[in-house]
Amino acid sequence: MQIFYGAYEEAIKSNFDGWMNFSYSQNENRESFSTAIFRALEFPEVRSENDNYITLHQILRLIYIDQLSPVENLFKFERFDPPLMKQAISELLLGVYDDSLYTDRIAHRNAIREYDEKEKQFKNISKVFGSTGNETSVHKVLQEIEDGKKELDLIQTEIISLREKAVVKRRITTPLKIEELQNQLSPIKADVSKLKSEIKYYELEIFDSKQFIDSLQKRSSALDNSILTRNILGELPLTNCPKCLSPLNNNVQEGHCSLCKQPLSEEEEKTQAKRIKQELELQIKESRKLLGEKEGKLAEFTSNLQPLIVKARLLQQEIDVEEKESKPTRDEAFDALLVRKGAVENKIEFLSKQIKASEMLELLRKELQELQARIEELSQSIKLKTDRQKQNWELAISKTQSIALMLLRKDLDRQAEFKTGKQVEIDFAKDTFSLDGGNNFSASSNTYLKNSVRYAIFFASLEHSFFRFPRFIICDNMEDKGMEQVRTQNFQKTIVELSNAYDVEHQIIFTTSMIDPTLNNTEYCVGAEYNETNRTLHV
Repeated sequence: MQIFYGAYEEAIKSNFDGWMNFSYSQNENRESFSTAIFRALEFPEVRSENDNYITLHQILRLIYIDQLSPVENLFKFERFDPPLMKQAISELLLGVYDDSLYTDRIAHRNAIREYDEKEKQFKNISKVFGSTGNETSVHKVLQEIEDGKKELDLIQTEIISLREKAVVKRRITTPLKIEELQNQLSPIKADVSKLKSEIKYYELEIFDSKQFIDSLQKRSSALDNSILTRNILGELPLTNCPKCLSPLNNNVQEGHCSLCKQPLSEEEEKTQAKRIKQELELQIKESRKLLGEKEGKLAEFTSNLQPLIVKARLLQQEIDVEEKESKPTRDEAFDALLVRKGAVENKIEFLSKQIKASEMLELLRKELQELQARIEELSQSIKLKTDRQKQNWELAISKTQSIALMLLRKDLDRQAEFKTGKQVEIDFAKDTFSLDGGNNFSASSNTYLKNSVRYAIFFASLEHSFFRFPRFIICDNMEDKGMEQVRTQNFQKTIVELSNAYDVEHQIIFTTSMIDPTLNNTEYCVGAEYNETNRTLHV
């Protein structure tokens, strides 16, 4: 679907400019036209409990009353129609669906799943470490490394002291160990430098991305606030230029901007705002995806840096010793120090490798605590929102039932139960409705009952602002299933009278071949009247 953000007159003049393309389905990189239209209508993104997206097509099933669907079905008939889908549609249109509640439920489910996975990882790693007697605390491992470095410094001091006392014998053919150590150190230092450079780069990138996303969110929020403020306060005239504060020329043609003198209208401003809102949401979505990828890279580089730094420091310390003194004649004490030195170096190298696993455990421990707090917070939020949702649902159903009974009682004396009925039952998930537990009436009475329920939902939406039903209904079965002329004309008049009783802007479209004489050729009629001599289709 191609959507034009602007006036209809501008749309038909433009071939490309201003039009945006949207597909039927959506994925991570593109939005569907249903999502775009729902955003324009200020509908939340809705999915049923089995993660099926609610589309514009599904919404129309409760707005359009057709002739082909079975008369006992509340929704427009569709094969493979899961109950949860119909329940989600009704919750959305009756205004009780809370997108933040759905988001909380998904987040709660994901948090529990993530907690279980991380708890399993934590237990497995802890079990392995426990069986080997290794320390799992990062702080303690770092302390052991620090203690090892201090011990290594003492050993090296003793070695230097012994070398100063010993008679040094050198052989020209003996290769210096320092060259070997430098050959080992050079690539490690290059890797450390490269990792630090990558870390700095991604830290800056992440900072910029967060700033950019924050800027987009502020712009989106400011756009909503601007529209809301204008709706509440009305248009506030500008008397001075907002930049130089000079008085503005008031001789501006009506309907034009006092600053740029361009023609404008409230509808054009709203349309422009919706177009900008659409673009901002797409940018935010894409930016968040890129931010996650950058954060993953940063975590990978950071975890790989520490072991390399430790290894480089050990090699550098050994080079420093070798540079100060050549290898002396060794005695038993000297050999013992070298053995101790090797043992300590091996321990430090092992501990540096262990840091990564210990950091993982520490991170898992912290994440488990945060997830537990998040789960408890979401549980409380879900309970509060569920209670509020239940209250709105009861209010919406009660008003719908009340209006449906009123419409039934205004019927002609064709179905006695319509005059004496006490309770209209509606089950959206099962796609059924009934009067006092039954709907075993004639086909025409069942049609009247169905239309009464559907129109009752529509009229209830005019009374309660929390409804999301778009205050529009189209009915193509006013005299379906053998409805007699006088009965359908009575229903037509009832609908028009009820419509005129509401001050809320709304639209009703119904088709009929048996229009009530008092409504014929009035402002309510649209288009020509068709008969045997003026057919809708010509061969």
